[in-house]
Amino acid sequence: MPNILFTAGAKGGTGKSTAVRLLITYLRKHGADPLLLDLDDENRTLSRFFPDALLVDIKKRSSHDVLVERALNGSSLIIADLKAGTGRDVLEWWLDVPFEELQSLGLRFVCVASVTSSPDSVHSFLNWVAALRHLVTYVVFRNLKDGDYLPDYDESGEALSFRQKFSPHHVVLPRLDEEYVTELERLDLTIAEVLNSSDGVSSRGRDIGPLLCRLMVRARLRRFQQSIYDQLDPIRQLLLAHTADGESSVTGENPGAA
Repeated sequence: MPNILFTAGAKGGTGKSTAVRLLITYLRKHGADPLLLDLDDENRTLSRFFPDALLVDIKKRSSHDVLVERALNGSSLIIADLKAGTGRDVLEWWLDVPFEELQSLGLRFVCVASVTSSPDSVHSFLNWVAALRHLVTYVVFRNLKDGDYLPDYDESGEALSFRQKFSPHHVVLPRLDEEYVTELERLDLTIAEVLNSSDGVSSRGRDIGPLLCRLMVRARLRRFQQSIYDQLDPIRQLLLAHTADGESSVTGENPGAA
């Protein structure tokens, strides 16, 4: 079963790119080889961290057809980073998608969102939910970078209705020291690259710098990453592509293993 994981085009600064980076390194750790599509032609965040990502120029609404075309042409697992914001063209593209026909062909969509304590982050995401409804599965990252209290997501009637109707999967993204976040962004490094580096150099040959080389900093990054991975374990089967027989397409991987 081909899977398309895509970011809900929420407002910038919600942490959706951070969530996607962790998803990618988690899935690769478990043997998956997703096709990465960078459709954010303003920031190109995905391709900065993953040079193998395919850059897609969004010249018109039909440019997003690449998601479906790639899946139907043999890519069993696709991770697509969409442009931030609730652009009408992007939302209208989803209205064109023949979900029932694609589902009959075994194609499944998973919407990856990130919400914070900012009301705009929640309202922007829920605008997408209003368009996508039950046609996709939802994985929502609760990003605690600005605090543990997310009233617009935890208490608003619209958000409560969303959770009741669509039973989204949740992953808590704990707050990470801003100094570490800034350094990772400056060097275009994932946490996995830092932890797997050797002699201060990443597998891509990037110098990880004096801060990220520190033993205690790496210990904190390892604990942060592991906390996310532990939460992704129960939904690994959802995230990975599956064959028609219901078995994981990742060689040697038990889809039910934690």
